[in-house]
Amino acid sequence: MLILTAVSTMLHLDDDDEEADGEYHGEANDDEEQVLGNELELCDVDGEMENEFTEEDFVVGPTSGMRFRDKDTLFAFYKEHARLRGFSVIKRNSNKKGGDTARYITYCCDRTRIRKIKFTTKSNNCKARVFTVLDDSGCWRVSKVVHDHNHELLPSVSRLMAGHMSVSDSLKRDLVAHDRSGIRPSKNIRLAEVQRGGPQNLGCTPKDCRNYILKSRNFEMKEGDAQSLLNFFREIQVKDREFFYSIDVDNIGRLRNVVWVHSHCKAAYEHFHDAICFDTTYLVNRYNMPCASFVGINHHRQSILLGCALMSHEDIDSYKLVFRT
Repeated sequence: MLILTAVSTMLHLDDDDEEADGEYHGEANDDEEQVLGNELELCDVDGEMENEFTEEDFVVGPTSGMRFRDKDTLFAFYKEHARLRGFSVIKRNSNKKGGDTARYITYCCDRTRIRKIKFTTKSNNCKARVFTVLDDSGCWRVSKVVHDHNHELLPSVSRLMAGHMSVSDSLKRDLVAHDRSGIRPSKNIRLAEVQRGGPQNLGCTPKDCRNYILKSRNFEMKEGDAQSLLNFFREIQVKDREFFYSIDVDNIGRLRNVVWVHSHCKAAYEHFHDAICFDTTYLVNRYNMPCASFVGINHHRQSILLGCALMSHEDIDSYKLVFRT
């Protein structure tokens, strides 16, 4: 007897759902929608939509009536305000009414979530948040702001909060350049700290830097490996005209993602695409790149391979590319 077990993962491929790490996406509440609508009607004075802010603007934070060119600018403004005040920000609600475009978004303090423990503290269920709406002109308007927190704010350690830690693009370039020069990770990180005036200016922890250095090495294939793979695919395509492959590289030509499908896999998919399992549990040892497989079930209840992919990372961008390809 054949027993098939599949673990399915729901992935949201909508660009509107991409935000910072560690956030929670909840469902929009009808009451909140009504409040947002009423607040929008009460906003008679619009904030100037220059979207060029001073340090004082970030300290004061968003106010009712402020308008932003897009939701990314709005989120970046509130996130910087949160960093200066000493808390972290998440996206709580995103309502898409009448299409794929979000109309209402609520950004909250990251302690707004109620922890599933027997005894909760005042640091849970914080009410500080910003309600925003998309107006008819396509700009995002702050309709209501709650600044009061029910917990202590910690500006001195806000850089260590999950919502504010990230390896910047400039830091990534420096770490990779130093690593290629043969500098050990510990000295590499120390050099980055000195260049930026101290560890407090890195924007992330030394462990984040070390992890990025090790991850970037996965891209560095041995000389000829990527070309050998490409030659192999070309040889198969000569024998099998319906064989399909797609190779994705980064901006400096390093291999990132590979997708390939044989002709018999295409034919099998036409008949057996009712239930498909996407599995990324297999790893290639040398480069630690997940080997993903699309698996279906035929009329004999047997597993059949429908396609394969090598992925540089198990992140949203990689999943999007593989699924679209």
